[in-house]
Amino acid sequence: MDFSYKNSTLTISSDKKEIVLTSDIVILDWLSIELPGEYEKSSILMYAFNKNDERLYHFRTEGYWIAYIPTLLADISTEALDFLGGIDILIMPGSKSIQPTVEKIEPGLLITYDEGASEIALVLWSINEPTSKYRFKDADLSTEKTTCVVMA
Repeated sequence: MDFSYKNSTLTISSDKKEIVLTSDIVILDWLSIELPGEYEKSSILMYAFNKNDERLYHFRTEGYWIAYIPTLLADISTEALDFLGGIDILIMPGSKSIQPTVEKIEPGLLITYDEGASEIALVLWSINEPTSKYRFKDADLSTEKTTCVVMA
């Protein structure tokens, strides 16, 4: 699974499929997802949640559960947390303020971007150089603490 970040858009390439994550919509292999619900395209099942200013996406690809939160979310409701379930990879804009959300979700890997992304990486003791391209490896998932990748 490959991640790339360009022009405020994060793209995941997986098994010759493309998932484009923007702040407004998610494009699942050319299918635009803007409303809450369940979607399936190219063997990827995606769930979208939108309630009380919490917009979340949850999908599975290459055997991993991935969550995308397109906005800074300093705290997450119990209902949203239940919607997400167990997450391997969390993708969301970064800032120190998202620490409580990350701690509640407990992902093995956080992929973050935006101006404050380096702040949350420091809080999580994950010191890596920001990158525009990242290739996911199984070894990057930690069971003890959240690993952080900063996209820039």
